[in-house]
Amino acid sequence: MGFGGRTPKHRTQRGKVELYEAETSLPFLWVEVSQVFSRGDIGYWNTRWVELEAQLRKCPYPLKKLGEFIPETVERDGTEVPGITYGQVGRREYPPAGTTIEQVNGSVRLLLPGTRRKEEREGVLYLQVQNVLRTGIDPYASPEQKRFVQKDSYNDPVRSRVYPGDLILVNSGIGSLGRCAVITAQYPYRLINISQHLTRVVLSGITPEWCCVYLQTKYGAYQVIRLASGVSGQIYIDFKEIGQILIPVPKKAIQQAFQEGYRHVVEYHLRALEAKSQGSQSRFERNLYIALGIQELLIWQAEQLIERQQDSVVEVILEYLPEALSRLVEDEYAQVGAAIARQETRPELPSLQSRPLGIPLERDEESIRHLSPQLRLLKGLKEFRDAATR
Repeated sequence: MGFGGRTPKHRTQRGKVELYEAETSLPFLWVEVSQVFSRGDIGYWNTRWVELEAQLRKCPYPLKKLGEFIPETVERDGTEVPGITYGQVGRREYPPAGTTIEQVNGSVRLLLPGTRRKEEREGVLYLQVQNVLRTGIDPYASPEQKRFVQKDSYNDPVRSRVYPGDLILVNSGIGSLGRCAVITAQYPYRLINISQHLTRVVLSGITPEWCCVYLQTKYGAYQVIRLASGVSGQIYIDFKEIGQILIPVPKKAIQQAFQEGYRHVVEYHLRALEAKSQGSQSRFERNLYIALGIQELLIWQAEQLIERQQDSVVEVILEYLPEALSRLVEDEYAQVGAAIARQETRPELPSLQSRPLGIPLERDEESIRHLSPQLRLLKGLKEFRDAATR
């Protein structure tokens, strides 16, 4: 476990066991006593997390468990529902073949075969694992006839409806677990629900966008894969394990900076979806790569903040730049996004290789070679813009 070949000593404090090496005091790992006996899977005890946890506990912000920000219940459509839940289990009831689907101002109307216009039903966007990309949701990943369900049908319980500000997380599946997105008000859908393989999380007292970015840092991703590692051949993270994830809580201004940055991720993600709906593959890829590049810079900045390499957040999109410079920034982001898209998500650690997430565990060298110059470019352009507007 990374104790330099020496036998670690231990001490118990408040029901937890602290393992440590007597002479150096590092590294050590906090674990619940019950976990020593219940988690026999090697992935849970991976050595990389021992290193990362030591670094995380040195970060300049208070550390809390994510569950401290998830309310037990919230009110939705006049009904008390859990603060964390997944979609309906079991069968999937789609509109019958031949249903006409219309979208107007965020609402979806379903005209079933053999019915009159006045009998049309309201539709609900139905999200499954394939609809959650690393930069947001993609309804077009499902065929149109499986994209929506009827309101109040079996697959649309109020319990799991998604509202603006909710975080959704892929909770299972090799190669997909860990992908997450915040459903911001920018999405043009009035009603959204999810399948059983997605978890909907309501967060209170912390910015959802900060949580979404953090979960994709190495400090968040390694916790997800560690907690989800099991011995049954399945890969799944439940509500209790999600609640155990340690998360730094920066000052409100920093969280708001990530919220604003994430808004730009969604902006370019939606441009990509518009291009996809119009059949333009080149525009789709360009805007998706830009969205991915922006998100990766946010993730990298979150890691830099945790490691005390920077103390503030650099704006990811600068307003009031000349068009040529704005285009340059977009081009650079597209290169970052393309590099990230090429990155292998399968972990290097042998103990974790059979359980890759749907996101990279860490930034690779190629990605960092793009991210560092992009950050310097943004800092320089901000100085140029600010000097020009004085």
